Amino acid sequence: MTSATEITRDGLRVLKLENEWFELSILPEVGAKILTLFDKKNARNVLWENQRIRPQRYPIDANFDNYWCGGWDDAFPTADACVHQGEPFPNVGELRSLNWQVDDLSANDSGASARLSAYGPISAIKATKTVSLVGQETSLHFEIEGQGPLPVDFLWGTHPAFAVEAGTRLIIPARVGIVGSSNDLSLGSPGERYNWPLLASAQGVTDMGIVQDISAGVACGHYATDLKDGWYAVETRGSGILFEFPLETCPCLWLWLAYGGWRGYHHAIVEPWTGYPVNLEQAVKEGRASQLLSGEKFSVTVRCTTYTAPETHADALQRLRKS
Repeated sequence: MTSATEITRDGLRVLKLENEWFELSILPEVGAKILTLFDKKNARNVLWENQRIRPQRYPIDANFDNYWCGGWDDAFPTADACVHQGEPFPNVGELRSLNWQVDDLSANDSGASARLSAYGPISAIKATKTVSLVGQETSLHFEIEGQGPLPVDFLWGTHPAFAVEAGTRLIIPARVGIVGSSNDLSLGSPGERYNWPLLASAQGVTDMGIVQDISAGVACGHYATDLKDGWYAVETRGSGILFEFPLETCPCLWLWLAYGGWRGYHHAIVEPWTGYPVNLEQAVKEGRASQLLSGEKFSVTVRCTTYTAPETHADALQRLRKS
């Protein structure tokens, strides 16, 4: 049942990893993004696919949002477009549209994996990304090595977009929510802090842990901070996906929640980040960015698994941590 193969879709190379539990696809020519993560037990792709934009190559300086086909991307060294030290960085960073080299694609009895690499066109770094399927676990290992004579300021975050419906639960062990952006007062005002997940406003109390229907016509970007542990779950009608990440490396989450109010889309993106705000220039000014020295390596591993009732997210977390 375990395999690692290469196919073609929309004129692009696709790396396909498969085992008893999952079928996963990667686009090396589009930033090494994970396009789909199909949960075989529940016969569904847990990632959101953009039905209006097909997978395609695009220039490094293009607006990511205009070419975004959905799936699971990674961001370095910023999420917001910004200018830092005189260099303009595009939104979601400089690696998200590159043609990554495929260094390994293999499978054996224990699992399937793909390892890809790319050099930063703006920052003097080498990035390596390894995606693996082992049993009920999907893992993403990301490594960045400084290769220039000067230190590199950066943020890193991983950007999975989830398929949701009204009532989907965002289960996050955060104590504090911070409003980054909002198109409706019911979702707070920029800079506002609240006790996660309940946000009080003149319109009433909004439970930020419950996905609204697309007809709500709202959208926002919030931070979930002061996390009690390094995990979160996205659950719909008893079936969910649980992510685990190292809290010491990624101490906060960035939530981009589109409930019809941004380009007519309906999805939830829950992103572990090394710091906030997710604008590199602002994070450097506030002392919340990281720095990579020449020859130094930053590495992080994010793991996820799916679960279905009667198993709960707590059961899934325990199972994942025992693996």
